[in-house]
Amino acid sequence: MDDHLPVHMFLHSTHQVPNHWHDSIEILFVLKGKLELFTKDRFRELNEEDLFLINANEIHAIKAEENNLVLALQIPVSYLLLIEPQIERMLFDCNSAAASYEEQSKFDELRTLLAEMMLLHNKRPQGYHLRIQSCLLNLAYLLMQGFREQDQSPEKHDDKHRERLLRITSYVKENYNRAINIQQLALQEYLTVPYLSRFFKEYMGTSFTKYVNAVRLDKAVKDLTLTNLSITQIAHDHGFPNLKSFNAVFKEFYRQTPGEYRKTVLDGRSSFQKSSVAQFNYFDMNPTQAFESLFKYLPNKNLSATSNLPVALHIHKQTHEISVKSNQSKELAHTWKKLMTVGKAKEVLFAEVQRHIKQMQQEIGFQYIRFHGIFDDEMMIYGENERGEVSLNFAYSDSLFDFLLCSGLKPFLELSFLPRQLAGEGATSVFYKKSFVGSPKDLGKWNQMIHQFITHYIHRYGIHEVRQWYFEVWNEPEIHIFWPDTYEAYCELFISTFQTIKSIDSELRVGGPGVLSLTLMQSDWLTRFMNDVCRRGVKPDFISFHSYPYDESLRSTQVIQVDYEENPDVWFQKIELSADTEYLSRVIIKLKKTVSEAMGSDVPELHMTEWNATGSHRDLVNDTCFKAAYIVKNVLENMDGLHSFGYWTATDLLEEFKMSSEMFHGGLGLMTYNGIPKPSFYAFKLLAKLGRQFIHQGKGYYITSSDMGLQVLMYAYAHIDSLYQKGDASLINRMNRYDVFEEGGDIELTLELADIQPGSYTIKRHTINRQNGSVFDLWVRMGAPHPIDADTLNYLKQASCPQLTFEQVEITSTYSLISKLSPHEVQLVELMRL
Repeated sequence: MDDHLPVHMFLHSTHQVPNHWHDSIEILFVLKGKLELFTKDRFRELNEEDLFLINANEIHAIKAEENNLVLALQIPVSYLLLIEPQIERMLFDCNSAAASYEEQSKFDELRTLLAEMMLLHNKRPQGYHLRIQSCLLNLAYLLMQGFREQDQSPEKHDDKHRERLLRITSYVKENYNRAINIQQLALQEYLTVPYLSRFFKEYMGTSFTKYVNAVRLDKAVKDLTLTNLSITQIAHDHGFPNLKSFNAVFKEFYRQTPGEYRKTVLDGRSSFQKSSVAQFNYFDMNPTQAFESLFKYLPNKNLSATSNLPVALHIHKQTHEISVKSNQSKELAHTWKKLMTVGKAKEVLFAEVQRHIKQMQQEIGFQYIRFHGIFDDEMMIYGENERGEVSLNFAYSDSLFDFLLCSGLKPFLELSFLPRQLAGEGATSVFYKKSFVGSPKDLGKWNQMIHQFITHYIHRYGIHEVRQWYFEVWNEPEIHIFWPDTYEAYCELFISTFQTIKSIDSELRVGGPGVLSLTLMQSDWLTRFMNDVCRRGVKPDFISFHSYPYDESLRSTQVIQVDYEENPDVWFQKIELSADTEYLSRVIIKLKKTVSEAMGSDVPELHMTEWNATGSHRDLVNDTCFKAAYIVKNVLENMDGLHSFGYWTATDLLEEFKMSSEMFHGGLGLMTYNGIPKPSFYAFKLLAKLGRQFIHQGKGYYITSSDMGLQVLMYAYAHIDSLYQKGDASLINRMNRYDVFEEGGDIELTLELADIQPGSYTIKRHTINRQNGSVFDLWVRMGAPHPIDADTLNYLKQASCPQLTFEQVEITSTYSLISKLSPHEVQLVELMRL
């Protein structure tokens, strides 16, 4: 579990665990699916919600033929002896499957304790390990009072042969990948081969040969699903004499060949790019509600962490002494304001989206805007006449760029996707509103389109204007869903497009490739790309990437293949999110190192053209205050670390997926589809109030100055918990969305600000929390009305602004700024000299 706890509690999915034992009591709670349990005396089938206790040093094995999820709690005898010295001589009979309906209540008490321990471990509130040990004491008491065996015959405690079994099984585990000579093993144990075989069969419940095969099979199955090694190689690596032997043993247990099993597992959970590697994830069998069977036993059926866990009376107090002398400051560029994003080009023509963009420009003020699909069919740019000649129409794109430039925004143009008439044979489509991806059927016509498109806008707006634009070639080309063609084909597209644009004007800015952070962290794809294009005389003007904090145990080219058009939630739920709260910082460090190693001292601009806490358009935390703290934390920790930070996306009004009828559906946008700012919007608005002079930063705060005075931005960040990281949604629903975070507690932050210019000041405090600046929380307090009429919508818009308070103070030279923040809260304090 962790170093603070004397027990091991874990979740796992299993197909086969050969006979083994351990010096611990083990409690199994089947959450999903079913499994077969073998002990020395009998076989048992455990179904969903069954609870079973395996006594210490009891030989047992597990087998399952379907996906399952099991909670296992192992309590060492050494720990139990500290509780009750006599417990070593006790045996327990705890099998809920064999109990009557009337007897289930005592099993429910155990289930409740297991649920509470798992929740405590997941939330990790202050002193959680002490509370878990309290649960363990209660559990030991319940076992001794209600599950102790009455008939405890001496033979059940007979372990005189256990040391011999341990030597034999250890030998097998250490040598399973080579030929095992039973004659040599018998000689080492001073036994005859027949006696050793009978002895092993009697105490392990299986023959020696079957045990060896089971160990080999257990290891081989992992390689079968976790690597792309050939089946012949896997058989050889794990001690099988030949492929025929491996196939026979495998088919005996799994009732299918290794090849069939590999195909079933991979097809059943995801599809990968060529040469990618699969990874098993026990949430594949049910990525949402996987813990329903466990958490329903919590005392509060609403699954509220604040109700189920002890109230955290401890407030984390921090005090810092800071000099605010302006001569110690440095100039800030605020590159996070350089780029905003919306979904697709056609959406920018929607009146509602234009209203959203105008509001963001008025209240935040970005410089550039990026979107997908400038060449989608719905933009009607590309066509061919009856002779197959290229015929272009810029009516829609003219309107789009006219609006953007009038709004103070310059295009950061993603050159994508393919118009239908230009899509090659291998092209596929993505999104609810179709976009075609893959290599163009005619690269010459693609380049002709690019050339005429850019030339048109040079004539329309002038070369000085267009030289300030960015041209990004494609989107996530290493991911099969956006580039179903080969790596070489993308390089050819990039180089050809680059050369076409540079032939118009060498000062036009061309770059890419917009790779995922997961690719950057786990493979050399970007290094290979930069080396290959530079080798052909093409040096990108900028390198772009996207940051979504996917767990790095996944493979870099993994992509979930489901019905992307109809299942926006499923598409991302099988991808685990990272537990690393500093994920973005590490990605930026890795990017800079990768680019500098590949391109030397002449490093191009680095742009993050997409970033978010998740890639899911239906993640319910997207509407909460969590996103405000997430945005503020990551921008402040990486201030000016890149040339742009393109938060994906500005508005929930986008057509990658079918529009939800729910206003708070977990969309990625800063604003709801009907134009109400979320906490994430207000986070950027507060960031925009920071000054240009950097003064100081620390954990949870950032200080700047301007001609108006000092600005102090503070936040209380709480990360998503371990279960939600893995895709389990048992603790979140339409109304209750705050039980999927680690328990951080309140923060009292005291900043002793020294060397302030004496005078009269106005202290202006802006607050975003669940009571202020969160339209979702306001909607819940109103009773969650649905549908929302015009009056209600207007009220939500007016009443969901951040709190604003004022205080007049006289400052001589120091000021003690005291702020209390609840989890996910963001505060900006402006000290304005009168």
